[in-house]
Formats: sequence, structure tokens, C-alpha cells
Amino acid sequence: MKSKKTWTTITLAMIPICIAINFVGAQIANALKLPVYLDVIGTIMMGAICGPIPGAVLGALSSLINSIGAPASIAYIPATVAYGLLAGIFGMKGFMRSVPKTCVSGFVIALIGVAISTPITALLYGGITGTGQSVIILAMEAAGIGLIPATVISGFVTEFADKLISCFIVYFVGKALSDRQLSKFPLGCVYMKAQEEDAG
Repeated sequence: MKSKKTWTTITLAMIPICIAINFVGAQIANALKLPVYLDVIGTIMMGAICGPIPGAVLGALSSLINSIGAPASIAYIPATVAYGLLAGIFGMKGFMRSVPKTCVSGFVIALIGVAISTPITALLYGGITGTGQSVIILAMEAAGIGLIPATVISGFVTEFADKLISCFIVYFVGKALSDRQLSKFPLGCVYMKAQEEDAG
């Protein structure tokens, strides 16, 4: 079964829904100073079920909107665009249909996130962005660890936890939806139960 055209009515309808998911997640993480961000769940979901380009567009739009409550978010647009693109690629390849492949997806997305975000966090914001990661960086600096190493280490910890959570939410959504519901999405056929013979 082939993927549907990317920019369908359901894709457009998903934009405000996924932006809202990102915004709410970010506000919860910021308010509670959690060591994760929870601000790209919608972006990864958009990419995984609608494709790389919608995922990238959603990532950029979401960062702009999240910057209303967390101004530092705007500088991370390159990272959120990359998350959407990668989620779309992994979605097309069926990498979020099994636990092992979902872990691989989260790992790779997190790795790219660390590579893009670390210079921004360290050089532009001095490690202080108002998120839970800032608490970890400050604690490590107090222990005598330099800013760059502290940012890299904290980035690995927070990114891996955050992206694994995001990818597994997509995994469970794919498992929960029926074939009829999945068939409405551009990449929904990838997650349909009838095609799970190679999902292991």
C-alpha cells in the first residue's frame, strides 16, 4: 500500500492539534522545571504520520509559538525542523512500529538534537535557558565541570529522555488507532495492523 499525498485535509487539520500538544508540553515542562522539554511531541507525531516536510514545517511553527512563553525557543528552530524531518523519514521507513526501532528513532533524533542544540545553549545562552536542563548545567558547573562539557552531558541526558518519550508516544498512538483511522493519514498505511509482519 502506497503513502497518500502529503498535504491532505487531515495533514492541515493536524497542524493546530500538534502545535497545541507541543505548547502544552513545553508549558508543563517549564512550569515544573522538568529535566525534559516535552515540546516536540507534536512535531515528531506530525512527521511520523504525515511525512518529513509537514514535520519540519510544524517544528518551525511550533518553536515560533512556544517562544511566546519561552523566548529561548526561537533559537532552536533548526533543531525542531530537524526533529520533524527525521521523524518523517523514520515514519516512512516504519521505524516507529516496534519497540527496538522506536528506541533507535529516539536515539538518532536525540543525537542530532544534541549536535544542533549544544552550541546554541552554550554560546548563545551561556547554558541558561530557563528549562530543567539549566539546573543540571548549573549543578555540574558548581562541581567544577566547564560550560561546554556540562552542556553536552546535560544535553545527552535530557535529549535522550525527551526524544524517547516523544517517539514512544507516537508508537503507542500508532498501536491504539484502528486501520480505518490510520488510513486517513499520509503515512498511516505504515502503521496499519495488517502490515505488521515485519514490525519486529
